[in-house]
Amino acid sequence: MGQLSDPQGQDDDDGLDITISGLPGEPTGPDPDEAAAPGGDVDTELVVELDTWSDIERDAVTDRLREAGIPHWWVDTSLHAAESDRQAVDDVLDAVDGEAAPLDPELDQVAYDMSEWDDGQLVALDEALDEAGIAHGWDDEELFVYASDEQAADELIDKVGHPHELPAEDDDGEVGGELLGELFVAADRLARDPEDHETTVTLLDLTRVAEKSEPPYGFTARDWDHLRERVDGLADLLRADTLDLDAVLAAAGDLRTSLRPYV
Repeated sequence: MGQLSDPQGQDDDDGLDITISGLPGEPTGPDPDEAAAPGGDVDTELVVELDTWSDIERDAVTDRLREAGIPHWWVDTSLHAAESDRQAVDDVLDAVDGEAAPLDPELDQVAYDMSEWDDGQLVALDEALDEAGIAHGWDDEELFVYASDEQAADELIDKVGHPHELPAEDDDGEVGGELLGELFVAADRLARDPEDHETTVTLLDLTRVAEKSEPPYGFTARDWDHLRERVDGLADLLRADTLDLDAVLAAAGDLRTSLRPYV
């Protein structure tokens, strides 16, 4: 073992503050499996295995942990952090897990401008995309999907955007009672509030369905034509540049009265 020299020739080392480092190969810090917690306490290491998560999701976890200032590191797919940060790490993992996985920027994507849709329609579309398993992302009111999912997304957007588009004919060539019931509900709401925008959109959608439909069970062709004339008349009033509230109230009330015996 080496000796400490005394360059001043002094044997008395009182008052000297001497630190001797460890020998080569010996650890010089705390146990690598433990981290020093504030206050000097030893904090055990938190390890979370995320092998079932995608690379994109793990990248999202890293970004959020950095934003939150939470020290961490990765060993393959295992996330490591201090045990004292467990709650903060759990919060980050819950937040990322609750989000749709971000789209891979390396894959081709298509964008849809959804600025004309209201909040309710956007929520319904987002839920429908989730249920269909179509990966997607949002940038304000612009929707992004992978190019490989474009056709499926087109069909779903059309379906959500026109929920009342029923088949023109059923197996018997007749419209079911569902259309009559929806027409009655729309007419009733407009008879109460002629400025109800959502119901106006619904009524206009139903008008297009009725135009392509055969008479429902129990209707003669003439009765069905008369009913569609009332529906068309109300739709024309709703499409006008200036809304005539009194006329809409009267037309909606008349349509509701005509439909009441059938619903």
